Amino acid sequence: MDVTRLTRGERIAGIAGLALFIVMFFSWFGSKAVSVSTPGGTFSVAGGAVTVNAWQSFSWIDLILFITVISAVALAVIRLTETRLDLPVAVSAVTAGLGALSTLLVLYRILNPIDDASRKFGIFLGLIAAGAVTYGGWLAMQEEGTTFGDQADRLRDRPGGGPGAGPSPPPPPPPSGGPPPSSGPPPASGP
Repeated sequence: MDVTRLTRGERIAGIAGLALFIVMFFSWFGSKAVSVSTPGGTFSVAGGAVTVNAWQSFSWIDLILFITVISAVALAVIRLTETRLDLPVAVSAVTAGLGALSTLLVLYRILNPIDDASRKFGIFLGLIAAGAVTYGGWLAMQEEGTTFGDQADRLRDRPGGGPGAGPSPPPPPPPSGGPPPSSGPPPASGP
């Protein structure tokens, strides 16, 4: 694989996506006591400091982060393998959008931690990595010459792309029984 084929944005997004995946295993939150849910019920563990990573901390945010990782890495892999995909929107736009969503979700959890747990270094690294995915996806969009508006138009113009999507229907046929409509001036009457 020739990594020189990657644009700067694709390199940033791909590396940041891998970094986000690794950081998701670091400690994101810590507590002196933690509630653990098991099939037998929920119980609290007290005593020493307990830390949890992104996979253990969230019920659905970790899935959004993981989808962001997949999108960021796919952006680079698609270019490296020269794969042609007929997607409704550019992968760079998907990556930038998911990166922005992930950045906002991690920032929200920094400002509003789960169960008033203390924040650990992993969540801050996660914020940086998610922000880098966003920047890489946005930069890749700029390098492709596309915008979110272009992608919305592209999605709307695809058949089955939503309300009002698809090409306009053909004009109705001319009424039968009469002469076909003329596009020029009426013929001149002769002597």
